[in-house]
Amino acid sequence: MTSSRFPVHTLDSAPVATRPVLEVLAQLSPIPGQPINLHAQMAHSPSVLLSYMAMRQALEENAATLDRKTRSAILLTVASAEDTGYTTALNSAIAAQAGWSESEIQDLRAHEPDDRRLAALLAVVRAVTHSVGRVDEATWQAARTAGWSEDQLAEAFAFAGLTHYVDAFANFAQSELDSPFVRFTVSTNGHVDTDTRLTHLLIVEDQDRTRGFYEQVLGATVIRARDPVILQFHNSWIVANVGGPPTDDKPAVTLVPPLQVELASYALNVRVADVQSVYEVWRSRGAHFLTPPIARDGEIRCYLRDPDGHLIELGQSVPATR
Repeated sequence: MTSSRFPVHTLDSAPVATRPVLEVLAQLSPIPGQPINLHAQMAHSPSVLLSYMAMRQALEENAATLDRKTRSAILLTVASAEDTGYTTALNSAIAAQAGWSESEIQDLRAHEPDDRRLAALLAVVRAVTHSVGRVDEATWQAARTAGWSEDQLAEAFAFAGLTHYVDAFANFAQSELDSPFVRFTVSTNGHVDTDTRLTHLLIVEDQDRTRGFYEQVLGATVIRARDPVILQFHNSWIVANVGGPPTDDKPAVTLVPPLQVELASYALNVRVADVQSVYEVWRSRGAHFLTPPIARDGEIRCYLRDPDGHLIELGQSVPATR
């Protein structure tokens, strides 16, 4: 993902046809008086925003068989199944508002809810998501045996359909994650984040060049395009920003990119299951490795540098033989 493909409209810049709907959504936004990025981009096209709002209103006014917590679990299940970072974080926030705990949200995102009855329903939802509505008979009957009625299953399909519409647009528009939802991304310990996060800060010469390298070569997801660049890389985070002189909170400290790439005191360490295959993929995308993967001391590893010279270790552990 690079920068957003559609303008992120304000209430003043939105087309006249979408402005009234955007005003309603701004009132419901976690950012007071400001619509979230997804809705602000939808507003660029009346057909997109009005279609979304029509389906959302129809569900809000007529859905009667599924409670709020169950609905939020469906939204989160679809978003995580479709691996859409924006809406997974958004629907994690919605699930928290509906009463799910942090550990329960983590389980929902991993498709492992403790509630066996709910798990049967969400299995249907995942089948709908992955198979374009096709649900095998065993999955369907398991949900019916668990006590879900035909009306409830039909309603679950409708919520899954709305989420798919939103997920697809977030990916299509390359929506950048709003700051209130960043805490609902995945932390380095695999849990839904709340207060603490370890993030790698890289000082760079050119934010656009750095963003392009980590996104296009290494496959990171862009959360924010620049000032600073924020990237999600698997279960960790990278922030890239330009350097600067000392400030009152870091006196006598000047931030600069690596001055001598041959001298390294820090490296990003990426552990993978198959170092050779990742090496080949990254190299085909333009990565320049110092050497091919080399086996040594219980692992196979190789090194590359990003455009500013920051060292990156790519490694694979090798099980000990007896």
